[in-house]
Amino acid sequence: MTEAPQPIVPDDAALHMGRRAVLDVRAEHEFAAGHLPGSGNVAGADLTARRAELPPREAPVLVVAESAAAAAAGALRLVAFGFHDVRWLAAPWDAVPGVAADRAPAVPLWRPNPFLVELLPLLPAAGRAIDLACGSGRDAVFLAGRGWDVEAWDFDTLALGRAQALAKRSGVTLRTLACDLEAADSPLPDAAWDLIVCFRFLYRPLLPRLERALAPGGHLIYETYRAGQERFGKPQRRRFLLEPGELRAAFPGLEVVRYDEPSPAGGPWTSRLLARRPG
Repeated sequence: MTEAPQPIVPDDAALHMGRRAVLDVRAEHEFAAGHLPGSGNVAGADLTARRAELPPREAPVLVVAESAAAAAAGALRLVAFGFHDVRWLAAPWDAVPGVAADRAPAVPLWRPNPFLVELLPLLPAAGRAIDLACGSGRDAVFLAGRGWDVEAWDFDTLALGRAQALAKRSGVTLRTLACDLEAADSPLPDAAWDLIVCFRFLYRPLLPRLERALAPGGHLIYETYRAGQERFGKPQRRRFLLEPGELRAAFPGLEVVRYDEPSPAGGPWTSRLLARRPG
């Protein structure tokens, strides 16, 4: 359940800094002049446009700024985005006792899909990758930062713009394509990709095409919602929910390397797969 953001006093801030992602919502030039160690930076005015650079919504966050009022305003914005555990410093950022100002680059606060991170040691070191229904591009940027040659496709051109911005800030190159993956003529070539990733997107007629689009020896990582998720929130419609075991059986020409159906008490219920094309 989402809680209202709570203030913390400077004397308690050092303890929270060790347990929370620290988000400084001052302007970039103010942040560069000095900030709390280990903090990230997204200006309050840019929180919506740069939402892809924020921590996961379930992560505990401490918001700091030039004043208590600015920190509180930033914290309220995070709660409006659906963050569950937000605190804000009820003082200017430099009021924390015993903590020296830092001038190191901002710490990245965003995170890729945990299943992708978990599987990375099982994948080749690099190759040609595509992130389908990529959204704001965190997974694509993560792969590009680890040496993959990555394309990111999505129907939403605004999301692709955010993906390019995230890639630029992360110092990597990303190719993007505005593409309707539900269209019969979407340009997904056969045997083209060493790695295909697809998260939180389901269009069943696309699944056989994913199998054909893998190069010999290529890997597919797929994770999306499963029946039962509707009791926790979206999606509600059955067309967007896999049946138990459905994803495992969806790619008969691939070798299943890993398959799970996580069912945590509070959701989300998903099916997730790592499979490999022989060759």
